Amino acid sequence: MSWIKEKYRQFRRWQENPFEYHDSHGHHVCCNCGAECDNNFCPRCGLKATSGPVTWRSVWQGVLDVWGVGTRSLPYSLWQLMWRPGYMMRDYISGKRQVSFPPVKMLLLVSFAVMLIGNWVDPEEEVVTEPITSTGVRYYLDVISDWLDSHTEWFVLACFTFLVVPVWALFRYSPRCTKHTLPQGFFVQVLAASQFYLWLMLAFLVVSLLVPDGDYEFVGFTVFVVLLPIMLMVDFKQLFGFGWWGTLWRTVMTVPLGILLFRIVTNVCRLLLWQYEGNIGHHTWKTLISALDGAALLWLSMEIVRLVNLKEWRKRGWRQVLKRPMLAFLVYVVFSLAIYFLGYQGALANLFDTYISLIDY
Repeated sequence: MSWIKEKYRQFRRWQENPFEYHDSHGHHVCCNCGAECDNNFCPRCGLKATSGPVTWRSVWQGVLDVWGVGTRSLPYSLWQLMWRPGYMMRDYISGKRQVSFPPVKMLLLVSFAVMLIGNWVDPEEEVVTEPITSTGVRYYLDVISDWLDSHTEWFVLACFTFLVVPVWALFRYSPRCTKHTLPQGFFVQVLAASQFYLWLMLAFLVVSLLVPDGDYEFVGFTVFVVLLPIMLMVDFKQLFGFGWWGTLWRTVMTVPLGILLFRIVTNVCRLLLWQYEGNIGHHTWKTLISALDGAALLWLSMEIVRLVNLKEWRKRGWRQVLKRPMLAFLVYVVFSLAIYFLGYQGALANLFDTYISLIDY
């Protein structure tokens, strides 16, 4: 058992710091400018120490560089996403990008590979798309929906993008990434989306080998509902450094907050489209009140999260720290009562409906 523990300790050390930089070349003369140096790169012109006459290996390396795999960046980044995802995300957002493949380009390539594998293991029948006959705001929403149906990589990225703000609020005061920024959070979600597609691709391959006639829609649903929360929890545990319990409740909270933010953005877009068309009526006020109700609920949630994260009651007392959460609660109650008496659907009901629709999607 001792050797197993030692192997696990070595694996953990590799997860936290897999990079070892050293000068692997002795004294040499640069082929480009003739300068003498002992490093991996020429200090005068920057040429690699391994550069020399063109060989068949150089030709192969040039071909691989076209696809971004010549320097093992893409395969190595995917390997890290499997075994040290949170640590890799922290390395990237902190500036260690030398061996990391560009995240957005990685997402596009991995999603394209998933599409090819999905069509190979489960070829779909040709679907004839019907022309969009709706008008007004509904027309624009149908156009966006059809475009997302044919560009699933952007749909997945959009879903993960709505988690940027909740993750920023929930994990802002973490032990390892204190006060991380929203741009950093965006790249974290891009890497998480690539990781999700990677596991989905592996699931398709495993099912195609074990059960050739398997239900691949069920496989995708299982990966989304079961594996995705576990994946995010491991990512956030490694990235932010909270304990398992602190990571668990924060990860669970990211999903409803992300859906709530999605509902607010959707209502705001509808208001802008109606304003652009000059089509203002009772539906406009209904959408405006729904958006304000969702914003009030989001504000209340953020205040509660901030209260739990900072634990200010230990220094200032409960009376002082509850002022802002109580104000947010009163605002939310006012909008909820207004929506109830007007016969509209409140933010909590919208949150549940959107969650169900995303699962059905």
